[in-house]
Amino acid sequence: MAIVVDKAKKRQSIALACKELVINEDIRSLTISKITKHAGIGKGSFYEYFENKDDLVFELAQILMGEYNALMEIKLSETKDKLDKLKLFASFFYDSKYRDLRKLYNEFTAISLVSPSKEMQEFQMDCFNLYSGWLEKILLEDEDSPEFQTISKQLSKMLISSVKGIYITCVATGNSDRVEQEINSFVEFSYRGEKK
Repeated sequence: MAIVVDKAKKRQSIALACKELVINEDIRSLTISKITKHAGIGKGSFYEYFENKDDLVFELAQILMGEYNALMEIKLSETKDKLDKLKLFASFFYDSKYRDLRKLYNEFTAISLVSPSKEMQEFQMDCFNLYSGWLEKILLEDEDSPEFQTISKQLSKMLISSVKGIYITCVATGNSDRVEQEINSFVEFSYRGEKK
């Protein structure tokens, strides 16, 4: 009797086996041969589950961002202060415990900008909607103003875009050491403005 392989689980397993390699190597110089050797599979098996190394990075991003999202949901629910929640949300872009995930995020974002697939675009949009939803919920805490409730959805989208923009600008200009300071200054400024 033939063994039935769950292709989705096998795909995840291969991607996770390559996690350290993808995070620690320069993705542009990473070869399929090196990936398959590291994962302990043949090239044929690799291409049975992935179109190319970008597809592998995408799978890994989906897995690890999913884990991060679940953890962040819990952390946000356990944090009481609104400003602390906003800083916690923004900490993805500078906290050292997310360094590996940020590197993967950078690679995935680059791939998404250069050669996006429909699935990548949908994943990016799902993440954006989830994160702007978190921000909207945070912003609406203790808010009774109908005017603010009306603009909170748009404001949350602007905040997430701004925080991402600050991160990208700092990294692209060689100022990675300023990311935490710049983002937290922006969050505090936005928070003070929101309280008025």
